[in-house]
Amino acid sequence: MVRELERRRFKSAKFPETAPAANPVFFRTYSRRHNDGTRETWEKVCDRTILGLVELGKLTAEEAQLLESTERNLKALPSGRWLWVGGTDWITKPKNFSGGYNCTSTNLEDWKAFGLMMDLAMMGCGTGAILEPKYINKLPIIRNIIHVNLLGEIGTTPINQRREETEVKIEGNQVTIFVGDSRQGWVKSYQTILELSTDERFTSEVQVTVNLSDVRQAGETLKGFGGVANPVKLPELYTKCANILNKAVGRQLNSVECCLLIDQAAVCIVAGNIRRSAGIRQGASEDTLFADAKSNLWQQDTAGNWRIDPERDALRMANHTRVFHRKPTLEESIAAVRKQYYSGEGAIQWAGEAVARANCDLLATKELKTDFLKAYEQGKAGEWLQNKHPNIDKKELEHRLGRYGLNPCVTSDTWVHTENGARQVKDLIGKQLSLYVNGELFSTTPEGFWCTGEKPVFKVVTQEGYELRLTSNHKLLKVTAQTQKKQYSEWVELKDLKPGDRILVHNHRDIQPWISFGTFEEGWLLGSLVGDGSLAAKVTTGMLPVAHFASTQWGTSAYLRYWQEDQKEMAGYAVSLLKSSVAFDTVNEHGTYHKQLKHRVISSSGLAKLAAHYGITKSNKMPTDKIEQGSYELYRGFLRGLFDEAASVLAVPVDGGLPNPQGADASVQGNQEKGISIRLAQSNLETLKIVQRMLSRLGIISQLCQERRPEGYRQLPDTNREPSSYFCKAQHELIISNDNLYYFQNVVGFQEPAKVARLQESLEGYKRKLNSERFAVKVKDIVPDGNEVVYDCTVPSVSRFDANGLVAHNCGEIIGSNFHCNLSEIHLNQIDPNNHKEQEEAFTAGALSVAGLLHHKFLEPRYQYSRELDPIVGVSFTGLFDFFVHALGVEWLRWWEQGRPKTPQGIAFKHKEQEYLSRWKNIVHRVVWEYCDRHNLKRPNRCTTVQPSGTKSLLTGASPGWHPPKSQRFLRRITCRKNDPVALACLEYGYAIVPSQSDKDENGNLLNDPFDTRCTEWLVEIPVAVSWADLPGADTIDISKFNALAQMDFYMQVQQFYVTHNTSATIELREHEIEALGTRIYEAIRDDEGYMSAALLARFDDLQTFPRLPFEPISKETYEQLSKEVELRRKTDDFHTVLSRYDFGEMSEAGPAGCDSDKCMLPEQSPN
Repeated sequence: MVRELERRRFKSAKFPETAPAANPVFFRTYSRRHNDGTRETWEKVCDRTILGLVELGKLTAEEAQLLESTERNLKALPSGRWLWVGGTDWITKPKNFSGGYNCTSTNLEDWKAFGLMMDLAMMGCGTGAILEPKYINKLPIIRNIIHVNLLGEIGTTPINQRREETEVKIEGNQVTIFVGDSRQGWVKSYQTILELSTDERFTSEVQVTVNLSDVRQAGETLKGFGGVANPVKLPELYTKCANILNKAVGRQLNSVECCLLIDQAAVCIVAGNIRRSAGIRQGASEDTLFADAKSNLWQQDTAGNWRIDPERDALRMANHTRVFHRKPTLEESIAAVRKQYYSGEGAIQWAGEAVARANCDLLATKELKTDFLKAYEQGKAGEWLQNKHPNIDKKELEHRLGRYGLNPCVTSDTWVHTENGARQVKDLIGKQLSLYVNGELFSTTPEGFWCTGEKPVFKVVTQEGYELRLTSNHKLLKVTAQTQKKQYSEWVELKDLKPGDRILVHNHRDIQPWISFGTFEEGWLLGSLVGDGSLAAKVTTGMLPVAHFASTQWGTSAYLRYWQEDQKEMAGYAVSLLKSSVAFDTVNEHGTYHKQLKHRVISSSGLAKLAAHYGITKSNKMPTDKIEQGSYELYRGFLRGLFDEAASVLAVPVDGGLPNPQGADASVQGNQEKGISIRLAQSNLETLKIVQRMLSRLGIISQLCQERRPEGYRQLPDTNREPSSYFCKAQHELIISNDNLYYFQNVVGFQEPAKVARLQESLEGYKRKLNSERFAVKVKDIVPDGNEVVYDCTVPSVSRFDANGLVAHNCGEIIGSNFHCNLSEIHLNQIDPNNHKEQEEAFTAGALSVAGLLHHKFLEPRYQYSRELDPIVGVSFTGLFDFFVHALGVEWLRWWEQGRPKTPQGIAFKHKEQEYLSRWKNIVHRVVWEYCDRHNLKRPNRCTTVQPSGTKSLLTGASPGWHPPKSQRFLRRITCRKNDPVALACLEYGYAIVPSQSDKDENGNLLNDPFDTRCTEWLVEIPVAVSWADLPGADTIDISKFNALAQMDFYMQVQQFYVTHNTSATIELREHEIEALGTRIYEAIRDDEGYMSAALLARFDDLQTFPRLPFEPISKETYEQLSKEVELRRKTDDFHTVLSRYDFGEMSEAGPAGCDSDKCMLPEQSPN
């Protein structure tokens, strides 16, 4: 379609005179090679990229014509990534779709996320990594020492014999990695090193051989993506990653180590001239290690040479931002500003504003947004949204909210009620499964439970006996009010609970029976065996055992004894179950009757074997872990057998009755005054705790009373039935009461006829209605319980699970933050402030170019899910400051110089700014939404942003984004590979060249000679003057004196009246402005003015913290002197001709960075 347009009307504009960096930037960054080796001109780049947008976006002829006009004349440009790959065959392949996007965000929660980020960076995408504990604590503990040995020289394998994909061979503790000659090959080899560090198959230190012989050598072309290969830093990647991992053996990685692993890959990519992609790392505000990661990163020696800490060198690849999920205090705001001033790091991001903006489609008015932010800070944002929008499903609600904060955790010994029965957390790590929540099954995320490291643990103990060990920030469901008909509750962190508070347990009364191992019959026999008596080697003893093991010539046997009036019937029942369960054979169908003790005895070696199978032994005669893991039917049988034990069923007052001294007594007790209860007495407290958990999983809530009878001597009948003094252990009781009795009767019940009758008579004779169970227990105590490795899980649908019977909040949240964003850019410095039609055309074209990419469907599920739920686009602009100088004149500059005061003139200026900004925002949203409606695509709920805009701004000489220029005149430094044809052309064109920040000597000092053999990357220095530098009166204004509060004021104008995502902002300040700016940021957050985040940088004249920055302000005299020197060195005025002399090699870089970012415009999701 493009080729059918009348090209003559759209003859490509030349790069403006005020953009001297345009030629080197364009040919270095956006101009691809043709098959014959020649480079694309600007006109050819426009042909390719517009055609790609028209085809992908299914644009009409009118829309295509609009894009043609605005792009060729440098008024509205698609993303920098699209300028490089748009319209190529490469970008039509789904695996490469990400290469067309400026920026991405990935939650760093598994090893694959690291690989994805390297893959994205190799395609030039900006990579955002979320390093808060809720993500990185999902990474496994490092368990293996990795030793890396490099084998094979790069490029030695003939081209036709190279592996394209990485191959990994593992033999014992020896691993060989054959690195594939492809992007995917590099990524897999990197990700494999990480995975090996936690692989459980290894039994000792892992010897890893990395074979690099298949990797193409430096200078060979990358035909699909473009550019050349240069694996200069690839060998170091494996050894440096191994060193980082080895330091963390025995624990999880911390946030800084995660940064280093990501950034080592980024260093490799930059050195390989793939193109540095922007990097942003977001960490929790409470993470002091993250906050201080870059402190004193750069230092000067006594000779004035800059030196970087070699072990932290890679951290310079990305910006670090601290995320606050509560409004920071004034002191925190000022401290953050002070830290940024001295280190360039530590910016505050107010997450509440990010979440609110991500939900702008639901927060249509200022009042709604303010109310939402109040709820957010109170931790009730979810409830607020659900109340206002009840039709939002839970998955979308969680995606929208993206809750932040430290992960709550439970210990590995916590029992969780799963679809397969009760399991401890330690057995559920990394396994997706369904969990019972109030009798219904809900699935976890694929990760199941994950380790979150070692943390302080507390034990919550309830009066009823339920216990749980967890971290102080884990939430339990607290009862806030109870009426006769309704119960009110809210999630409360453990640290905010106190003795006397009531918390909820699960109601599993409607549970569907779960399938696991074990039968009812086996359970009953084992329950009868465990009993509540002692184990004795001899039968004839003064004690009254009900079961024991005895060693015989045939091996171990288990003995069951039945004392009750119905002993014959009970012994007969036991014999029948033994026959069906353990191949029991006997001539005594009702056991052997003991005349002296008047009880029946059954001996079975098969039962002993069954008991051993379940872990029940002479020294461990109690319910075991395997019993607790059993099936629903095993539970019913075991509990019935246990409650059926030989003790009498007594109808006595609740404080009456004589229990077995060391055994168990299950009895139905009570009267009309005392009520009815079933009580199980036991000297083994742990047995009763296990029984209580098992009962609760059947919907039966019980109370455990410890030391109901203290230890000591009691008068009990001896073998002759005469009173005798015996020492008795302390006795504990498990009590079942209220309407739990009905559920016990129906689900568990008794087998012993007298107890069956007694319970039935008691229930029928009780005149009042039994109290209904409230499923609430009272907190008795919360005590520190040491430090321990703890674990998290996520149950998306209900955000809770059964932990030892208690209702515990799930530990993580599903965060839909894995987004891709495509940004277009309007060059306002190219547009007439008085021509509203020209402005509308430019912003319409920008909106169409980003909307077209919404047709992409990503292969990676985490990215596609986010695209479907929260499609993200962004129309940005650059040259805003230039635009307003031309629109409002030099008086506007003088107002800036005064600090943008609220004078009548200032108010008028601000009104004019707001008018322009609001009009542009409305155009963008209207065009994007109309396009989406027409193509049946989900509408993005926010479409405007301001990106950092470094590289593309140079094509027109625009002041980047909204920012004032560094000065009217400055030195612009552009990165190129050493000896790159574009750099050599710049040298002949007269520009100076110095080594880049990446090139240092062995002591970490920056190199000074660009032709030093150790130098691998050059900076081309170009003197630049802004378009209005010579306007009358403009030169008298010192832009470097624009104060921080004035910059903040202008940034907030953009943030409030144009931007719906976030505004990339770098505010420059001097030391005396720290407190004032910190206070202003605090006020903006406190008053919900729309502030989200901003990076800060010390003024050049006050503290030159960083050497060889991209911009360096210079005076008019210096500018004229440098320009004169350039002219003297220049050998030709035709840059393209100069370039062709050196154009015997391939291009150095594969397109532009995703964004030349100092701060992300987009929150973590939607907004994360």
